Amino acid sequence: MENKELERDKTITREVHRLFWRAMFYTPRYFIPTLIFYIPAFFVMNVFIPLQIAYGIQAIITRNFDNVGHYVWLVLCLTVIGQAIYSFATWAFNRNGIYGGTYVQRALFNNYLSKDYEFFSSTYIGALGSQAARIRDAFTDYNRFAMFEFPRNAVILVASLIVLAYNSLTLALITVICMLMTLSVTLIFSKYRLKYRRLVATASGEVAGVLGDALSHGSAVKNFANEKYENQRLNVPMKKWERAQLKSWDLFLPQNAIRNIMMSITMVLLLVVSANLYRNGEISIAIITLVQLYVIRLIVVTIDVADMVKEYELIMSTAYQAVATTLTPVKVLDPVKPKHLVRKHTYNLEFENVTYCYPEASKGTKAVNNFNLLVNVGQKIGLVGYSGGGKTTITKLLLRFMDADIGSIKIDGINIKKLTQEELRRTIAYVPQDPLLFHRSIKENIAYAEPDASQKTIVKASKTAYVDEFIFELPNGYKSMVGERGVKLSGGQRQRVAIARALIKDAPILVLDEATSSLDSQSELYIQKALWDLMKGRTAIVIAHRLSTIQRMDRIVVMDKGKISQIGTHSELLSDEKGIYSRLWSHQSGGYIPTA
Repeated sequence: MENKELERDKTITREVHRLFWRAMFYTPRYFIPTLIFYIPAFFVMNVFIPLQIAYGIQAIITRNFDNVGHYVWLVLCLTVIGQAIYSFATWAFNRNGIYGGTYVQRALFNNYLSKDYEFFSSTYIGALGSQAARIRDAFTDYNRFAMFEFPRNAVILVASLIVLAYNSLTLALITVICMLMTLSVTLIFSKYRLKYRRLVATASGEVAGVLGDALSHGSAVKNFANEKYENQRLNVPMKKWERAQLKSWDLFLPQNAIRNIMMSITMVLLLVVSANLYRNGEISIAIITLVQLYVIRLIVVTIDVADMVKEYELIMSTAYQAVATTLTPVKVLDPVKPKHLVRKHTYNLEFENVTYCYPEASKGTKAVNNFNLLVNVGQKIGLVGYSGGGKTTITKLLLRFMDADIGSIKIDGINIKKLTQEELRRTIAYVPQDPLLFHRSIKENIAYAEPDASQKTIVKASKTAYVDEFIFELPNGYKSMVGERGVKLSGGQRQRVAIARALIKDAPILVLDEATSSLDSQSELYIQKALWDLMKGRTAIVIAHRLSTIQRMDRIVVMDKGKISQIGTHSELLSDEKGIYSRLWSHQSGGYIPTA
């Protein structure tokens, strides 16, 4: 089990690096100048200039004052040149980071959208939003780490060691040994700290998920006066985050203490050895000054490397959970070589031995069991039955939110698994039982099926669905924002908007899942007329608890425990007094079917 977890960590880490490097190469016109010009700039500013300063000091010590002015002018010229190169490289670097960050965020967003229905029904959506927002900042830091911090410190490290070794091999060896020991301490602590960093990232995602879940359902929280309860639910991931963060931070205490002690030992050791070498006449004061200049730079590099390791941990922990989510397998896939439907006004539907069991259901419990139904071109089929009978599952299988375990569903003889999901869903206009609206304007929500729809088309659909009855009562008419999930509208108003959206889509197949359940009786009469106009000449499947909605259907299918119990017209089904449909009809109160 531990080996599997370790292998999973390695896989995710590789994917993070792969994603970030793709992002860095996303705009080569900025990546290449950054790569080419930063290193010369670092050499000029961190190697050549200090070297000239050291030579100038040496000239002063040896009283060779004629050369001091030469070194001063050289330092000034190198500063101007180095700064010019550095500024151009930074200009390219900034753009590479910005566009790369956008690429990463869009890649994550597109990956999340490519997931199937099961993914969205079992994942904290608030956590996904948090991950997508934070990974851009993680990439920005990674880009700076890879393109700026690492090259700069590598240049300083290599060049400084070469200068030290050239002037005093003994002092260079002491410096290298002390630096390696210090870096070893940093890496050892980093190995243990990375685990807690990932726990911090996971807990942060859980906190975002709980917050998003509670805040997006704020009205329900208020309705049940459950503010304290939601705070208690938040305590669990918050405590997990606190524990992981504290353990991560606490590990810095011994690391920093050991690092600082090692730095002091290095400086003292170099001072003692330098004094001994000077006394023996092996080095001059000028060389000691030069060595001190570069040793101080190397100490700064060592501290920077420790900070880089810390930053790397933060980057990886932030990106880890987001990239791990992208690796969630997708069960509903498009075919490699898809087939295409011949464009028609409508199609027929055929369900052959369709059986489906939800993954979380108890063994042997089937949501749909051996479902067989042929819906001819232009037929209107009603689906009725007690709650939990499998009606909505049929619509989800038709839309390929999930795939049947056994059997097949065909449109005009083509198995829907042979179609791309995009073509399949563009062929079907679906109005769900609980229509979800975007936190956008009413106009945008109505036109969502066809974003380029004209204002005339939107207004026509609104009138047909009786949206115009309430739309002009809103402060900004069609531009009025509906709130998250359409919270500013009533249930009936949301359903009218959803019906208007289906009208605009004008698809060959229509699926209505309790499309009129939230409407009052008067509005239902109007909407039913609109729906019958919409269904005219189209194949339609209509789920209804309110039986008045489906009396005029060509056939009514009665489902019970995932199976077809009865099938026929309204009058035919009523003639069977012992059948489920007759019982439902006789037990109706106000047009609704009671629960079983």
